[in-house]
Amino acid sequence: MFEADSVTITVLVENQVDMLLPDQASPADGDDHCVTRYGLIEHFDPKRVPPQAENGISFLVEAVRGRHTLRVLFDVGLTGTVLEHNMRVLGVDPTTIDHVVISHGHPDHFGGIHRFLGLAGRRIPVATHADAELPRYAVMGDGRTSPVYNAAFGFGEVERSGGVPVLTRDSLDLGWGVHTTGEIPRKVAFEAGAAPAFKPGDPGLYQVSAQGKLRRDEVMDEMGLVVDVRDVGLVILTGCAHAGVINTIAQARAVCGPKPVRAVMGGFHLGFPTTPAENVDLTATALTELEVATVMPMHCSGLRTHAHLSRDLPANYVQPAVGTVLHFAR
Repeated sequence: MFEADSVTITVLVENQVDMLLPDQASPADGDDHCVTRYGLIEHFDPKRVPPQAENGISFLVEAVRGRHTLRVLFDVGLTGTVLEHNMRVLGVDPTTIDHVVISHGHPDHFGGIHRFLGLAGRRIPVATHADAELPRYAVMGDGRTSPVYNAAFGFGEVERSGGVPVLTRDSLDLGWGVHTTGEIPRKVAFEAGAAPAFKPGDPGLYQVSAQGKLRRDEVMDEMGLVVDVRDVGLVILTGCAHAGVINTIAQARAVCGPKPVRAVMGGFHLGFPTTPAENVDLTATALTELEVATVMPMHCSGLRTHAHLSRDLPANYVQPAVGTVLHFAR
């Protein structure tokens, strides 16, 4: 399998903007990596426009091998408005993107797809799980419902907007060491959890199966992205990690081999009200045992996670913000 010589990851969409975050060297005391920010100077520069935050996530992944660069957009945020704005602010040309990967069929991950495809101006492959378009419902505890809240991610609509749906449950090799994880087995006990008995009408998230059966939405369509960087290790991206961030790491290593995990970043699914509080500590312990060098929880990870990791893993933790750029190389 090919490896990238280097990878640069730019945070295009994230829940927060923070102009006070400084640039920093590698959290792992190496010389292969640095973190740069869209910071105070950029925010105060009248020639520039500040980026925007929203409850969504999107990364630009640029993998380099020799003279070749592969540009992958992993998730596209909640709205095309914010994605387009931030791409313009951060100097990202949508016409240069080679491939889009959507982690799963929730609006905070696919919401910007139609605007992006219009900006790209040509047909671009959009890889996702084959079940990502199946109808989803949300039922709140007070009786409110959100019916088919993923309707905008119908694969026919994506195709009409200029995308080429690439639907697979398996890992997909995008080139230069970049792979989707494919469907993620849920083997870690605390991440799988014990699902309550299914009772239609109870508060929760629901999905209608391809066979027309109403079921609890376990988000089995979620996949991650992994970049195998030569002499560096694996850089792993998660959307929401509904399957669990530790399970995602295990699947990334199943795809690329049992290599060191140089970084994991993205949503860790630890900020949800129904996620047990002890899962934060269990996740931090597992990340330590796996010797993950750089950890950047984002989006749905929750305040407890940031507080815990910044306190107990200060040498590994990176605080996220829109405009953060991370570089990994030999």
